[in-house]
Amino acid sequence: MAPSRPTLLFLPLIALLPACTESWPLLGPPEGTALEMGMTDGFSASLILDGLNNPSGVSFSDGGSLTVCDSGNGKVILFAAGEPTDHLTGFPTEYWKVNAEAGTKAFGLGPLSAVWLGDTLAVTNAGAKDGEETVQFYSAAGSASDVEQTNAVAQTTEESADKGEGNLTGMCAAGEDTLFVCGQGFDGKSWLLRATRSTKELVPFASADDAGVAVNSPMQARMWDDDTVLVLYSGAGGKEDGTIVAWNTESGALEGSYTLPGVKDPMGMDRIPGTNDLAVVDNNWSLTEVLPGSLVRVSLPEGDATECVVTPITSELRGPVSCSFGPDGRLYIAQLGTEFDSDKGQVIAVSGF
Repeated sequence: MAPSRPTLLFLPLIALLPACTESWPLLGPPEGTALEMGMTDGFSASLILDGLNNPSGVSFSDGGSLTVCDSGNGKVILFAAGEPTDHLTGFPTEYWKVNAEAGTKAFGLGPLSAVWLGDTLAVTNAGAKDGEETVQFYSAAGSASDVEQTNAVAQTTEESADKGEGNLTGMCAAGEDTLFVCGQGFDGKSWLLRATRSTKELVPFASADDAGVAVNSPMQARMWDDDTVLVLYSGAGGKEDGTIVAWNTESGALEGSYTLPGVKDPMGMDRIPGTNDLAVVDNNWSLTEVLPGSLVRVSLPEGDATECVVTPITSELRGPVSCSFGPDGRLYIAQLGTEFDSDKGQVIAVSGF
């Protein structure tokens, strides 16, 4: 059964603001420069930020500040009064793919996800090795080394290829003390993990394999309601097996599994404001080049049906990896750009939802 479905305005806002000075900026990112990206009627795209290296997670603070993981450069960027600033720097980075025989390396990764818990920014230090990664907590800007953090999660199977949980990504907040985290440590047993801010604990929470869901690579978690968290699984690269799975937030029990016809390698999703639909970005993954990616609108099925309704918006994105709606109603998308491991990465904003 499907889970229950429960233009930036630069106006004189000063009079509406409290007298105290908040720790986040009061103005979000700029309108940006118009892009031609083959959008369907009613949609348009703007370039917000470029010059990034393998950008990943995008999110917003309670005060509306766009927060971006500039993953390959080992930092987190925060928009202050419409301008990008280096909020946290010095995260370790590693190459996701290494060819020992050829000596080639590809896909440099550092922090993959950053989510606000009130005034605290939680970040995954995905540049560490599998089995050593943690969720880290920051109450101020500065160095990534000045940190409180959770434990790491060691291997959960007896398989030699299982080195523990790693490439932690796609976090979402459940209140101000709990985070759900997507783990990419071992494809033989995919985990949604749960982190607790107050206790600094990171633990395995729900396994697709244990629940009989034959798809791996959880990429993004999103709260659906108080009792349900949706998780987007990208599955095998280049195969149309993208899936959304609904988990009970208390027990970790499977509530539903929904296929995404025509979607190959989905990596980011967010609920469209005011609706029961989702925006999903499809990276269309390749190990050798950035292929054209897609943005689609997804409606979860009714009743006992298991196939989502997928409506295309564009197929001309450039390696999209994450997305989040901003307070202005636009969908902010981090994408690799025309090349990975370069300075071609971007954040764009899509209007029209």
